[in-house]
Amino acid sequence: MRDPTLDLKVIHLVRDPRAVASSRIRSRHGLIRESLQVVRSRDPHIHRMPFLDAGHKLGGKKEGGGGSDYHALGAMEVICSSMAKTLQTALHPPDWLQGNYMAVRYEDLVVEPIKTLRQVYGFVNLAVSPEMEKFALNMTSGPGYSSKPFVVSARNATQALSAWRTALSYQQIKQVEEYCHQPMALLGYERVGSPEEVKDLGRTLLRKPRL
Repeated sequence: MRDPTLDLKVIHLVRDPRAVASSRIRSRHGLIRESLQVVRSRDPHIHRMPFLDAGHKLGGKKEGGGGSDYHALGAMEVICSSMAKTLQTALHPPDWLQGNYMAVRYEDLVVEPIKTLRQVYGFVNLAVSPEMEKFALNMTSGPGYSSKPFVVSARNATQALSAWRTALSYQQIKQVEEYCHQPMALLGYERVGSPEEVKDLGRTLLRKPRL
């Protein structure tokens, strides 16, 4: 970033941690080793947050997930801790980062693809081609929502944004919020107060981010 021969800018794509957790659980078998590595990489000197219900492995065998769900959620503590540090740096940027960092929410990209795409391209002093705008619009207004992990396809934006609200249990949601409340607050992701709020898909959980 300090190299005077480079004009380097950082575009940081972020997503609601609850959606990230849901995706990791959905991809449990493909990510089980990665989740374990993430959990083991945490700083041993930092006190680890306990599970809200210490006697229950979230997403246990009764829900079909077994230990893989448990580790997928446990990885969110490490992921969100790292994200919080990054966002704090962006919130109070050193000289070399000022004007060179942009956070882009996945939710904004799928709800307002053309507007968000133009903002991203403008940030790096480029113009968006009509072909790219058409591609972005098509990829966020597809016919459905794939349940298969690691598949790139056109998605229905509304379904993609709200999928975690029906896929995760309320206990799982509150666990992710416990781990991720700091980055969620900075990025404008509202926490839920009841199972009823989760299921009310007409209620948006997005507000203006602080970044």
